[in-house]
Amino acid sequence: MVLFKLFDIIDVRMADILDILIMSIILYYVFQLFRGTRAVQMIIGGMFLVVAWFLAQWWELHTLLWLLTNLATLGIIAIVILFQPEIRSALTRIGQTVSRASWQSIFFHASGLDDVTKSITTAVQDLAKNHFGALIVLEKRVGLRNYEETGEILNARISSRLLRSLFFPNSALHDGAVLLNSKCIVAAGCILPMPTANAGGDTGYGMRHRAAHALASECDALVIVVSEETGYISIAYRSSLRRNLSIKELETEIKRHWGELFKDERGEEKEGSGV
Repeated sequence: MVLFKLFDIIDVRMADILDILIMSIILYYVFQLFRGTRAVQMIIGGMFLVVAWFLAQWWELHTLLWLLTNLATLGIIAIVILFQPEIRSALTRIGQTVSRASWQSIFFHASGLDDVTKSITTAVQDLAKNHFGALIVLEKRVGLRNYEETGEILNARISSRLLRSLFFPNSALHDGAVLLNSKCIVAAGCILPMPTANAGGDTGYGMRHRAAHALASECDALVIVVSEETGYISIAYRSSLRRNLSIKELETEIKRHWGELFKDERGEEKEGSGV
């Protein structure tokens, strides 16, 4: 079925539009898979050879055309050999994505909240298991720059391994708090406000819990505390302090705390891209 004629010459069918759409999606995800790897430079080199082949044909450079044509016959084998690590990695990632993700997350950008939450809870679980004290601040809408500047600025990707290493005993930054926003680990080794003298309800808590409660009372941050003595996981938010949470409860609290923020950021990204 012909939908319309392009330039009054080419018949455009619904199947043609669908074909172009599918190929565009495939190429987009291929570029996403190879982005940031050495394969990008190889692809650029391959495109250069293709352009050289067309120019050689256009200018009738027979020797160069013969050479490029013979190289092309080995192209498929060369691609498999040169791109073997990238192809293996790409196929693995595709299989993992299909097995654990919904169709929505395959065709649209996921908010990233699940991955961030997983990184934080995995780190907290390991810290609690080993009785390593920790103080993690999840910034929301109220900025905490005055506390960030008391520590070491990192602006690093949120990962469970980095969080664990920051609180490893005897490390230079393990005594302070680690501040995170929804995008990165902002700073480590930060000094939080000390509780006031009239905070009588905190007298039975250690310094980490009291500092967490004091900070949470003055902003909208969620503060996670891991007790060095008991290994219990606690959270402070606003005027409340909850102790001995399970990992599942902590995961729920993080998603509740940052869920709206991630949704808003995703909406801003779509508006910025004109979607």
